[in-house]
Amino acid sequence: MHKEEIYTPERVARIQRAYQSIFPTIMPELADYWGLARRRPWSCLTTNFHEVTFANLEHLHRQAREIDKMGLPFEAKGQALRDASLATGAGYSIGISPWTDNLLERTYADDKDSVVILLGHDWYPIVPDDRPSGTPLMATDSLHAVERYWPGAPEAVLEGRTVGLFVNLYPDYRPPGDPKCGSLSKYGYSYAQCLAGLDAMVTQVKKRFGQVQLVSWGSNVWTALTPRVHTARSGILLSQHVREASGSVLAIELGGQRIPYLPLMHPGHWGNFGRAYHLRHVKAGYSSMQLGLPGLATSNSGRSHSARQISID
Repeated sequence: MHKEEIYTPERVARIQRAYQSIFPTIMPELADYWGLARRRPWSCLTTNFHEVTFANLEHLHRQAREIDKMGLPFEAKGQALRDASLATGAGYSIGISPWTDNLLERTYADDKDSVVILLGHDWYPIVPDDRPSGTPLMATDSLHAVERYWPGAPEAVLEGRTVGLFVNLYPDYRPPGDPKCGSLSKYGYSYAQCLAGLDAMVTQVKKRFGQVQLVSWGSNVWTALTPRVHTARSGILLSQHVREASGSVLAIELGGQRIPYLPLMHPGHWGNFGRAYHLRHVKAGYSSMQLGLPGLATSNSGRSHSARQISID
């Protein structure tokens, strides 16, 4: 088994400084959205990046690895991981999620004035299968480590020319053993509550950056956001919107501001994302937002090649 790449104290401090620069205070609305008081049962993904120490994070990392060795059933393992988080005072990321942590480490700098929010739907279940548990110090848990997702992100973010802020509309884990995708219908936390939290987050982000743009992944997120989109017809499916308005950058109301918005199908579902009409939408949309091509030029993936090479003439 290959050795894990673990964040050092110096890297953790750099990630914390990035979070603290964007969110110099965590307002009550954000603390509630991120579940920092742990009132929701599986809200232990997030961490208070103003208060957590490296020792807290390292302790939780070690606890998670010990729990992995116990061979517990999914439900019991999930509860053990949750209890470990509560006991150590840390969540299973340095801030919002592991992908957020890593993307900020790669892209954040104090002199950058533009940010792209990559908005997914939710994280995996806290125990999705028999894989090793996620921990807050796993440096390989990142967008850059999942090449099949790269076409869903613009090269300006992947290359670090602009700051990338990856967030999920639903900020918690799913329960242990639950499906990895689907709507929020049974989790007791509504899309209206998620949107209120997203408003609070965007309000803070707008105070730090002069330019904020949004890219969303998947139909569930699109459906939740549609009431905030000024030109979207009520109830229109994402696939229909893409066919009718290919490459169009919309205006969405978040945090009391109108920001540019490009809705995409989920890059994890290539059967939809990789359709020619959708790839043209992705490429044209990123061009309009001045974010370059989809994915990275260095990718060996046929998916990235298809997304970058498709004609939009």
